[in-house]
Amino acid sequence: MKAKNINLDSLIGNWESINLNPTVIIYRNGDNYLLSVIHMNETSKQANPATYEIQEDEEGFFINYNLKRSAISYDTKLDILTISALGNYIRN
Repeated sequence: MKAKNINLDSLIGNWESINLNPTVIIYRNGDNYLLSVIHMNETSKQANPATYEIQEDEEGFFINYNLKRSAISYDTKLDILTISALGNYIRN
Protein backbone atom coordinates (compact mmCIF):
# COMPACT_ATOMS: atom_id res chain seq x y z
CA MET A 1 0.00 0.00 0.00
CA LYS A 2 1.42 3.35 -1.00
CA ALA A 3 0.73 6.34 1.20
CA LYS A 4 -0.44 9.41 -0.67
CA ASN A 5 0.36 11.64 2.28
CA ILE A 6 4.08 11.04 2.45
CA ASN A 7 5.97 12.70 5.29
CA LEU A 8 8.88 14.10 3.27
CA ASP A 9 11.04 14.38 6.41
CA SER A 10 11.03 10.57 6.60
CA LEU A 11 12.50 10.39 3.07
CA ILE A 12 15.54 12.59 3.75
CA GLY A 13 18.76 10.74 3.04
CA ASN A 14 20.56 8.69 0.40
CA TRP A 15 18.66 6.21 -1.76
CA GLU A 16 20.22 3.52 -3.91
CA SER A 17 18.53 2.22 -7.05
CA ILE A 18 17.72 -1.47 -7.24
CA ASN A 19 17.71 -1.13 -11.06
CA LEU A 20 21.24 0.36 -11.25
CA ASN A 21 19.89 3.83 -11.95
CA PRO A 22 21.69 6.86 -10.48
CA THR A 23 21.75 7.32 -6.70
CA VAL A 24 19.22 9.79 -5.32
CA ILE A 25 19.60 12.12 -2.33
CA ILE A 26 16.59 13.83 -0.74
CA TYR A 27 17.18 16.82 1.51
CA ARG A 28 15.51 19.92 2.83
CA ASN A 29 16.43 23.50 2.00
CA GLY A 30 14.30 25.87 4.08
CA ASP A 31 10.67 25.02 3.32
CA ASN A 32 11.56 23.16 0.12
CA TYR A 33 12.40 19.51 -0.32
CA LEU A 34 14.92 18.75 -3.04
CA LEU A 35 15.81 15.56 -4.83
CA SER A 36 19.24 15.26 -6.43
CA VAL A 37 19.94 12.56 -9.00
CA ILE A 38 23.67 11.78 -8.90
CA HIS A 39 24.92 10.81 -12.36
CA MET A 40 28.44 9.37 -12.34
CA ASN A 41 30.72 10.09 -15.27
CA GLU A 42 32.34 6.71 -15.96
CA THR A 43 35.43 8.28 -17.54
CA SER A 44 36.29 10.98 -15.02
CA LYS A 45 34.55 9.34 -12.01
CA GLN A 46 33.07 12.77 -11.24
CA ALA A 47 29.62 13.01 -9.68
CA ASN A 48 27.25 15.20 -11.67
CA PRO A 49 24.14 16.01 -9.61
CA ALA A 50 20.90 17.25 -11.14
CA THR A 51 18.57 18.74 -8.52
CA TYR A 52 14.79 18.97 -8.67
CA GLU A 53 12.29 20.52 -6.28
CA ILE A 54 9.76 18.01 -4.95
CA GLN A 55 6.33 19.41 -5.75
CA GLU A 56 2.85 18.33 -4.74
CA ASP A 57 -0.54 18.45 -6.44
CA GLU A 58 -3.85 16.59 -6.01
CA GLU A 59 -2.24 13.41 -7.40
CA GLY A 60 0.66 13.43 -4.91
CA PHE A 61 4.35 14.26 -4.94
CA PHE A 62 6.43 14.59 -8.11
CA ILE A 63 9.46 16.15 -9.75
CA ASN A 64 9.80 17.48 -13.27
CA TYR A 65 12.42 15.06 -14.59
CA ASN A 66 13.59 15.49 -18.19
CA LEU A 67 10.65 17.84 -18.78
CA LYS A 68 8.14 15.19 -17.69
CA ARG A 69 6.17 14.76 -14.49
CA SER A 70 7.73 11.91 -12.55
CA ALA A 71 5.62 10.70 -9.62
CA ILE A 72 7.20 9.94 -6.25
CA SER A 73 5.67 7.29 -4.02
CA TYR A 74 6.81 5.56 -0.87
CA ASP A 75 6.02 2.16 0.59
CA THR A 76 6.23 2.61 4.38
CA LYS A 77 6.17 -1.13 5.12
CA LEU A 78 9.02 -2.04 2.76
CA ASP A 79 10.85 1.33 3.05
CA ILE A 80 10.99 1.59 -0.75
CA LEU A 81 10.96 4.89 -2.60
CA THR A 82 9.60 4.80 -6.16
CA ILE A 83 10.31 7.49 -8.74
CA SER A 84 8.25 6.71 -11.85
CA ALA A 85 11.03 7.67 -14.29
CA LEU A 86 13.80 5.84 -12.39
CA GLY A 87 12.24 2.87 -10.61
CA ASN A 88 12.59 1.62 -7.04
CA TYR A 89 15.09 2.77 -4.43
CA ILE A 90 16.20 1.42 -1.07
CA ARG A 91 17.86 3.39 1.72
CA ASN A 92 21.62 3.50 1.46
